[in-house]
Amino acid sequence: MKDINELNDRMDQADEIVENLIIKTTELEKQATKVSEINIPDYSASLELIMASLNEIKDSNRVGNEMDLLKTISAKLDKLPVASQKQIRFLLFPETNQGQYYKIVFGRLIPWGLAFMVATYIFITGYKAIAIYRYNEDVSQSVHYERAWLYLQKHSKKKMLSAMDEAYDKTADK
Repeated sequence: MKDINELNDRMDQADEIVENLIIKTTELEKQATKVSEINIPDYSASLELIMASLNEIKDSNRVGNEMDLLKTISAKLDKLPVASQKQIRFLLFPETNQGQYYKIVFGRLIPWGLAFMVATYIFITGYKAIAIYRYNEDVSQSVHYERAWLYLQKHSKKKMLSAMDEAYDKTADK
């Protein structure tokens, strides 16, 4: 009797497992019907043409040069229409990996571009500042020479004044 009870328990467990499997398979079938079918292009006509040309080549009893055979097969394959489209597109924003794109643009390109612009501005203003400093030095030196010349004119004797006039005339721009 004990064995019969054990067998009945095992049978009940097996029934539960089978019921669970049936429920899961029906759920999977429902999900499979919801999935749209994948459209696979029909290449049967082109394959039949290739097979016919291969049979033609085989039946023509070409024996010998395999390279000729491969060249004719390649030529026949090249003559078949190709179902591809070439697209040339210029995308400002990527279709995939947007996070990586924005990380590169905003994390590297824009800061480096701004850094180069700031560095260029600093170099240009530094160059102008150096030119202005040199001009001011030249002006202050020429003002100093002018004051010295005027001082000598006021406090010198006639001999010295004639020598100064002579030096001035010799160094004048011509």
